[in-house]
Amino acid sequence: MRTSNTFKVLAISASIFVLAGCAASTPEPTATPTPTPTVTQTQAEIETEFYKIAEDSCAKGQEEGLVERFINNTPSRIIALSKDDAYMDYSAIYIDDKGAAQVLYELETTACNPGYLISMMEEANQGNTGDYEHYVKKNADGTFVWTQSSYFEEGPRLADTIFEVKEGLLVKATPEDVKNTRQLEYGPVSAEDMQALKDAVDKELERLSE
Repeated sequence: MRTSNTFKVLAISASIFVLAGCAASTPEPTATPTPTPTVTQTQAEIETEFYKIAEDSCAKGQEEGLVERFINNTPSRIIALSKDDAYMDYSAIYIDDKGAAQVLYELETTACNPGYLISMMEEANQGNTGDYEHYVKKNADGTFVWTQSSYFEEGPRLADTIFEVKEGLLVKATPEDVKNTRQLEYGPVSAEDMQALKDAVDKELERLSE
């Protein structure tokens, strides 16, 4: 509140009013912002949040389509059609940087991988160990670190992938080998990618029929 200590001395002499002793106003105090309290999540809350994001991402890809571009190794990409657009019961392929295509199971996309691993673990009635070992950590910047048992030339070991999230969906995955960093794009695939998938499936079916 503004405080004013004003002392007025009024002297009347020869019809002249003299105002004296007017003190300056005290400045209004500046409000100090209240710090926003830091919200600390429990590990269980972090896991629940990540699994929900991963589940929603997988579902969106299966409903609308998904392309995962290897942004450091173009034109490598994973093409996943929506379930309604599946071709000959196939809906996903991987294309390497030479253009060679390989048919994938629909849940082998980056978006579906966390949920796929957990569902396999549960179906096998196994715990979080061995081939099913996995962990989730949340960074201060809002990214998630997904750690799972993976196979390499030197043998199996735990490996990290950093997931970036936007509007509740996984949009970028950066593994330890940054060459395989993927950008996830949801929505119908292009006519070119659709044809690439059909060609790869036809070739796979021909191989199986031999």
